[in-house]
Parts: sequence; C-alpha cells; structure tokens
Amino acid sequence: MIFLYPLLPQLMKEFSFFKAIQEMAKTKGENEYLDSILQKYNNKLPVLLVGLVHLSTLKQRLKEWAGNCLIEICNSGSYAKGTAIKLSSDIDYLISLKSDCNENNGGLQSIYNSLYERLCLHYKNVRKQNVSFRLNINGLEVDVTPARKHRGNTNNHWLFISKKNTWKQTNIQKHINDISQSGRIKEIKLFKIWRELHKLDFPSIYLEYLIVKEILIFKPKDNIESNFWSILENLAQGKNASLGKRLIDPANSSNILSDLLTNNEKDKVVFQAKKSLEQSFMNKIIW
Repeated sequence: MIFLYPLLPQLMKEFSFFKAIQEMAKTKGENEYLDSILQKYNNKLPVLLVGLVHLSTLKQRLKEWAGNCLIEICNSGSYAKGTAIKLSSDIDYLISLKSDCNENNGGLQSIYNSLYERLCLHYKNVRKQNVSFRLNINGLEVDVTPARKHRGNTNNHWLFISKKNTWKQTNIQKHINDISQSGRIKEIKLFKIWRELHKLDFPSIYLEYLIVKEILIFKPKDNIESNFWSILENLAQGKNASLGKRLIDPANSSNILSDLLTNNEKDKVVFQAKKSLEQSFMNKIIW
C-alpha cells in the first residue's frame, strides 16, 4: 500500500470532487421533487371558475347583510398573496365595514355574531375561527372575515378576536404587499403543505412572517431545497431559535404574532420538524 501514499492527495481531491457532484445531483433532484410538490398542490383555479356562481351568491348575501355599513368586499389571504394551496382555504374575503358600523349597538362583537347567524341561515356547518368563518360551498373552502375600517385615509381595520373576546388592529393590504413581494412564495407554500399534511396548527400570518422576517432573512432565493431544510432545522431548535423570538405584526406593533401559537402547539411543530429531519428521503417529509 506504500506505493499509494504519493497518490493520496490526488485521490482525496478526486473523492471530494465526486462527493460534491453527488451532492449537487441530490440537490437538483430534491429541487425538482419540491417543484413537483408545488405543482401538485397548486391552487384550484379551475375549481374556482366552476364555483363563480356560488361565490357570486355568497357576495350578494354578504352585501345584503352589511347593508349601509359596507365599504367593499375584497380578496384577502392566500390568493391575494400568491400563497394559495389546495389543502387549505380556497379563497378569503374581507368584508370592510364603515368605522361607525354598530358603534352604539354592541360594536365588533355584535358584528361578528350577527354575521355568523346570517351565514348559518344559508350554509351548513359554518365554522367559527379566531377572526373569521369557514364555509364549504360545493367543495370550495371559503373564509369570511368581518372588519371595521379606521376613520380617515387608511387601510387599517379592527378585527374581533373570538378566542379572547377582544379586538385588534390590522392592515390586510400591508400583509398582502409584504408577502407577495417577499420572494419567498415557494418556501411559504411548501411549508403550508407540510403543515397541512402533518395536521399542525400554525396560523398563516405567523408562518409567513416567521419565514420572511426571521428564518430565511439572509438566505439566497434560488434554492428551495436548501431553504426548506433551513426552515425545518430552525423549527427543530424550538425556543432556541426563531420560535423562541417575539415576532411583531408589522401592521400593528401591539399585535404579537408569536402569541398566536400556544406553547403546546409550538411543541408539536418542534416535534414534527425533528421527526422530518430524521427522514432519509424528501418524499417521507412532504408528499
């Protein structure tokens, strides 16, 4: 074996080269696989086109409910941001109401309860969520959020928080602009798919800003495989990484996005992230 010693540096160099090629091939393969997952769960525009009549009926019913309080009904959420996937809500509507709506008649809470009662007259199994209602209309998942606009020339709105029986200020348009222009749409959609497949609670607004403002803030934007791993690795560290940080809503400094998940819910995310990292193949993590 002595005669091989002079060749060791060259052999090591060639081994490192072939290993690098192998890693590049693996990365390319995983990038292609993740792209196929994004395509698989791409939003259901054909379904939405079929459901236009049902959505038009819903909008008309919402207008009748709002009456003179109505400013507009606008698209919000995942479709407006470009992060829609098949596994979660198909479409989101924000009902923008005038600033004095129900001001002396129960305020935001009465608005929330009144809309719930009206929706229940027309649709089965209306589900109350934290600030919105989830409807299933002929296979379409629709979220409807009532909101009262601030006075003046602003996009700020007040939302009723049913879980805490209080209200908060938000700016849906700022959220839409921040996320749609972030350059992180693919990573956000992949993580939403991962969240849904593993049945985790993780509010989209918190998920989106956690990825954009914390986990991937200094990461390149041309390698979704590497960035997807970075998200899992970060989450697996739990409170020692981004999940342990206080994340504030850029649209309202008093709205703490990181408080949208309980410690128990965060623990479940950490557990699943660790479990995913133990897998040898990407198709065991996201499929």
